[in-house]
Amino acid sequence: VDFIIPDRLVISAERPRPVGGYTETILRMIDVIFSATALADPKRAVAHAYGTINALSIAGHRTDEKRKGQRWVMFSFFGGGHGGHSDADGLSHSNAPISTATIPPLEILEAAYPVRFTQWALRANSGGDGLHRGGLGAVYEIELLEESAEAFIFGERGKASPKGIAGGQPALPNVFEYENEGVWKTPPMVSKMLGIRLKKGERVRLQTPGGGGWGKPSDRSAEARAKDIEAAYVSKEKS
Repeated sequence: VDFIIPDRLVISAERPRPVGGYTETILRMIDVIFSATALADPKRAVAHAYGTINALSIAGHRTDEKRKGQRWVMFSFFGGGHGGHSDADGLSHSNAPISTATIPPLEILEAAYPVRFTQWALRANSGGDGLHRGGLGAVYEIELLEESAEAFIFGERGKASPKGIAGGQPALPNVFEYENEGVWKTPPMVSKMLGIRLKKGERVRLQTPGGGGWGKPSDRSAEARAKDIEAAYVSKEKS
């Protein structure tokens, strides 16, 4: 297979053009390849995965006497749902399909940085419906324990949801919010923002996308839907 890539595109940028988040571009290319494959043979294609690593950084300076003034930077990436395919539902809360890196355990992050995870759970209803449902995304809520810090988020899929194939439905999109003076706010670019100022006790919340569904929702069995409801993967209203 040969790829013909014109110059001056986001996937063919050269110095000195400023770029970042190469993982997001790779994930879009995977989506394009599977979408094209589905046109020829849907059984050999996988519906779109959650499609973003949601690179999140929270940074500040220590204020305790022992480490006063010491700079700290927490950087992490987060999982989501994978697309359904001809054999089964998609994986829930999994890594991006581009490396062997694993999602850091929350205990490691809490031990290393002045943060507390107040929520880490599967995101119900986030997978696209279909004969084989898309996997679920996740909900992460992180509270700042230091006096102040700044956060940075670099993600995708805030406006365009992961698509289903072969009649499958799209997943829920990416949602990022931050707390400011008791009010939850969303960045103008939905999943991208610099310089988010946080005070002690304020939180950031990330709701990652699920995966797209595979096949027509009308073909999903009643037994499979009952199991989804029992496991709280899907609400009764959405089933």
